[in-house]
Amino acid sequence: MPYALMEDATALYYEITGQGTPIVFIHPPIMGHLVFKHQKRLSKDYQPIFYDLRGHGKSSKGNTALSIELLAKDIKCLLDELNIPKAVVCGFSNGGTIAQEFALLYPERTEALILTGGYSRVDSLNLKSMLRFGMVMAKIHKIPIVAKIQARSHKYFKEDENEFYQYGKLADSQSVYEFCKAGLTYNSTRSLYRLKMPVLLVYGSQEKTMHHYRLSFQQHASNVKVVYIDGASHEVPPRHFPEFNRVVHQFIQSQKYRS
Repeated sequence: MPYALMEDATALYYEITGQGTPIVFIHPPIMGHLVFKHQKRLSKDYQPIFYDLRGHGKSSKGNTALSIELLAKDIKCLLDELNIPKAVVCGFSNGGTIAQEFALLYPERTEALILTGGYSRVDSLNLKSMLRFGMVMAKIHKIPIVAKIQARSHKYFKEDENEFYQYGKLADSQSVYEFCKAGLTYNSTRSLYRLKMPVLLVYGSQEKTMHHYRLSFQQHASNVKVVYIDGASHEVPPRHFPEFNRVVHQFIQSQKYRS
């Protein structure tokens, strides 16, 4: 199994397939890289890179407390290990905070930024409640319960549910707590003007409590496209992968055409 060593010797598990433009997929708490299992279909046109964050899936926990900056620096180390100078970064939900931070820290390494269910800061009760629930459950070591809930809500095929559940159970409680807490306090709003690369925001048409999060990006970043997936809620990549994959493909191709 392929692992990449970070600066502090933490080992991150990763999978890389295909050829073409590299796309790094960044998962939310607990689920691990498997939540993007249906994005492997993009490998016929691109080079998807899937990995488990510290303390998730098959990656080791390490001895450093999780922060969004640390997790963003991990992506740079991963790309360095793979000898990839530049990539599209795609973050799902709280994984989007890591994608943003990477784009802000390393704009020269960021081909484009894709956020699905993304936000620059948490300011809605629904999202606050989700992250606080994750923190509470991690604190009392009930990760399997959250993994079961996520597996049920994120499945597309019947077999997805058990796969997501079994993989989610591998998450380390302390790592989940720190990741949720870091996402809850993250705020990149005042830095969004520095995002000069193309930005794609993807939301489910039904997750209306998330739609206002697009405004900060549209007001401050220079090149933002917003797409709503019809009939979808928050779990767009796994539950609406045909539409999501098509939107990602069209976005990347449109940027290539412009360049």
